[in-house]
Amino acid sequence: MPPAMNTPAPDPTVDHDTLVIGAGAAGLAAGRLLAKAGRSTLLLEARDRIGGRIFTRHVIPGGGADPIPVELGAEFVHGMPAVTWSLLREGGLGTYELEGRPLRFADGRLGTGTPAESASDVLARMMSWLEAQPAGTDMAFDDYLRLAGTDAQQATMARSYVEGFNAADAARIGVAALTRQQHAEDAIEADRIFHVRGGYDRLTAYLAGSLQEAGARIALEHVVRRIEWRAGRVVVSGTAPGGAFEHRARRAVITLPLGVLQARKVAFAPAPHRVLELADSLAMGSVVRVSLLFTTKPWRAHGDLGFLFAPGEPVPTWWTPMPDPAALLTGWAGGPRAEALDRRLRESADAPELEEIALAELAKIFGSSTSALRAALVSAHRHDWQADEFALGAYSYAPAGALAASTRMTEPVADTLFFAGEHTDTEGHWGTVHAALASGVRAAGRILASP
Repeated sequence: MPPAMNTPAPDPTVDHDTLVIGAGAAGLAAGRLLAKAGRSTLLLEARDRIGGRIFTRHVIPGGGADPIPVELGAEFVHGMPAVTWSLLREGGLGTYELEGRPLRFADGRLGTGTPAESASDVLARMMSWLEAQPAGTDMAFDDYLRLAGTDAQQATMARSYVEGFNAADAARIGVAALTRQQHAEDAIEADRIFHVRGGYDRLTAYLAGSLQEAGARIALEHVVRRIEWRAGRVVVSGTAPGGAFEHRARRAVITLPLGVLQARKVAFAPAPHRVLELADSLAMGSVVRVSLLFTTKPWRAHGDLGFLFAPGEPVPTWWTPMPDPAALLTGWAGGPRAEALDRRLRESADAPELEEIALAELAKIFGSSTSALRAALVSAHRHDWQADEFALGAYSYAPAGALAASTRMTEPVADTLFFAGEHTDTEGHWGTVHAALASGVRAAGRILASP
């Protein structure tokens, strides 16, 4: 009997139908669909864990309390993206929406307000201006602020918001990308944010279990070094604890983060020049984040804190898991602010640790002392994504002139190489888990539609 439509006939010269490079959200989503469709699939993951930039640490606070999930990478479900919520419902994974009031620390005082409120008018005017321009118009956000004659205070607040949220440089990120992003966020109610109960890694664990049940395999600590290919054939080689490995397949889904692609950490033979040039036109943002777990809430005198904004401080954004009762506070710096803080942490042997910088800042904000906060501190948690050789940055954004690059990267190379990951998003959701999931689904769908 002939093989089913779009199901390839057996080929004894290959190990698998498809190799998936990376077991982050994109790779897991792609591998799951391929395996469920009966395709022989192997995921090669360089780390000793799945999840990629979803990285949850389960911290035991002591006193017999349950472990507290501390996210070191992706943390929020932004809005109501269908690709994420269908998986959460399918896996029976609980969620809760973040609450709490926002506070802002400026001029030595705590008050109410958020950068988004200050930036919203600027962004709305930017979108209206762009829509009135000829098709294809783009420029860096900083250039737009100057062109529009934006009030200095408003420009500062808008720049801070754009750079913090997008982990981007306002002198590079394009207004066309910001406009597309805003429309995409409005479509999914992205101003609402959620946590996965028990940690974001519950979602990746569900995806991994589902694809393994369908017959796919995940090989951890398999660092891909070289991808040789021609139409209809891929040979992937690299290193693993047991020695060198080599796998052969008909196709490969490549979910390497943008920073890894740009650094040419994996050699291609021959090089897919068009895809790599498109990758180079995009940008990988920088982030410094730290999560501090306390015995009691240093902010308890200020009520049910949700987000705290401190635009003049080294760590300008903080949040709690409210309504979760954990005394956990996460600090965030993105874009140039993160790069400056990162340099401060690296360049001097006498530089204070991030934990000390954070505690000193919080002592000033909450009218406490660094020693009192240190005494109440249970633990501090951080992952350095810039130094992580398998990430080389936080997440991507589109500079001026590069709006179409992500979409063009999704075009299959000779029906053999399929690129996925949050940097290949086609709708404006760069830098999100749902962008990564959707990209994996898209790549797998294209493979399944191929002969």
